[in-house]
Amino acid sequence: MNFCSACGSPLEPRLVDGGVLRHFVCVRCRTIHYRSPRILVSSIVYCGDRILMCCRAQEPSRGLWTIPAGFMEEGETIEQAAARETKEETGVDIDADDLDLYAVLSIPHMNEVYLTLRTELKALPQLIAGQESLDVAMIGEHDIANEDWAFAGELVKNQAAILFREIRSGVFGIHKIRMGATLEKGYETRTCIIVGQPDKPLRTQSGDIESILDPRVK
Repeated sequence: MNFCSACGSPLEPRLVDGGVLRHFVCVRCRTIHYRSPRILVSSIVYCGDRILMCCRAQEPSRGLWTIPAGFMEEGETIEQAAARETKEETGVDIDADDLDLYAVLSIPHMNEVYLTLRTELKALPQLIAGQESLDVAMIGEHDIANEDWAFAGELVKNQAAILFREIRSGVFGIHKIRMGATLEKGYETRTCIIVGQPDKPLRTQSGDIESILDPRVK
């Protein structure tokens, strides 16, 4: 970032209002240009013991498999963004109101935050690969090798195993994940389990919850 979007003058990094981080400030009009984290959303769409995945058509990780994901756009809720990305990449329509929070992943060194939501389908959907996908499929736990997952690493491998275990049990956590070079293994995960009446959706349980945010460190 070199020039002000308001007046076109040069920018220089300065401390703002006693803060500890430097932000780009216009030398002429004093407009502050914050470098806020980019927000991405992804969707875990499952039916039975299979999850909806797409084979990436773009770099990085072209030709490898991942769940539908992408950047939020202006005016969207996280649910609307996740539903849109799923439709664009796989041709599958999902109801934004049926999506529940599954994971929050912070990647400070990339200045990105990923929000993952989940929903269950009652029947196998018709799949249509979008422009960003080479192929689309409902994938079982052992259908593809670990090295064929996009952005393959210990975090992806471990979280995939946890996801399939949760799908089999029907009990899902909310996973808070942080990545960083100074952390053991390069990441850390904290999982919270919301316990309530199992025959009701989580979002309608506010009056029936017995235990909220029971932390279980993985």
